[in-house]
Amino acid sequence: MAAARNVLIVGGGIAGMTLSVALKRAGVACEVVEIDPQWTVAGVGIALGGPALRALRVVGVLEQCVAAGFGYSHLDHCDPNGHVTGTVQMPRINGPEYPATIGIMRQALHSVLQRAMGQAQVRVRLGVTVESLEQDDASVSVTFSDGTSGRYDLVVGADGAYSKVRDILFGADWRPKFTGQAVWRATVRRPPEVQARTSYHGPRHKAGYNPVSQTQMYIYFVQNLPGPVRLADEELVPTLRELLSDFGGVLAKARDEIVDPKAIAYRPITSMIMPPPWYRGRVLLIGDAVHTTTPHMAAGAGIAVEDSVVLTELLASGSSLLAVLDAFMKRRYERCRLVVQNSFQLGEWEKTPNAPGANPIPVEQETIRTLAQPF
Repeated sequence: MAAARNVLIVGGGIAGMTLSVALKRAGVACEVVEIDPQWTVAGVGIALGGPALRALRVVGVLEQCVAAGFGYSHLDHCDPNGHVTGTVQMPRINGPEYPATIGIMRQALHSVLQRAMGQAQVRVRLGVTVESLEQDDASVSVTFSDGTSGRYDLVVGADGAYSKVRDILFGADWRPKFTGQAVWRATVRRPPEVQARTSYHGPRHKAGYNPVSQTQMYIYFVQNLPGPVRLADEELVPTLRELLSDFGGVLAKARDEIVDPKAIAYRPITSMIMPPPWYRGRVLLIGDAVHTTTPHMAAGAGIAVEDSVVLTELLASGSSLLAVLDAFMKRRYERCRLVVQNSFQLGEWEKTPNAPGANPIPVEQETIRTLAQPF
């Protein structure tokens, strides 16, 4: 018998969606509440590495994700003019018939997971989140923001970096902190020569591109900033084009295609790894709510999907809920800590590239090797 037969998932992002599908496939009843009444997703790309694809395979959506994205098996590091200075090979941990990683538009991934939820008959309530939680030894009583209530064996907070469930459980002390960088993404046409994610290391900043389909890629630009800066829509195109003026090669040509502010996403980068345990009683946090990582290792979505798969496996094991939550922490904390801290270190070296010991390739290789191991 499952340790929890009735699970509430707070948050309809990548972690919450994959958890709902995994639980239903395991025969565990669940429902999702999502605060966004439109259930929309940012119109930018994302990278899903081999570990993320392996976890998505367990959920039953690997083939759909690969078909919707663009696969590759190495990362290139370049000088400001696009000349390759180093290459990181990534293991094909899902077998030779699959790429080591894929780039995919977030809308495409969202659609794949939504379809899987529909096929699994997951109940989703939109425009709703948790207002309060009351626990006893047997269940959690939940009051929702629309005035309704419910009782569950387990509540999972998968509601992102600014998690309300985390605030209810642990207060505001563990909110992610600004790292001193911001990331830009702009969707443009993919030229035929772009076959893998590529980083350009310039005199001021790092930039690059990532293919996400047969016809599209996104340009990314990591900007060093003393503090978070907000920009009006009309400032996005000229600001990003000026920031990219340091670079040549494919990146310079792609820069000329940046004309529509709606195709640009800009956000300050934050980071946080919450110490264990990530639960209190019958309420558990997963995904960005407890391990908000910078984008430098492109692993944030992957470790969130892994959280969902591991939790489902443990819930279906027949162990008590306390044993499940304890085992979850033992399997997830160190792995997630490595991703968060190594990604943060890469960002620190980008801010001070001449710092003693600054060498990103070994850190990338260590993270890739570790994540290639079973989760």
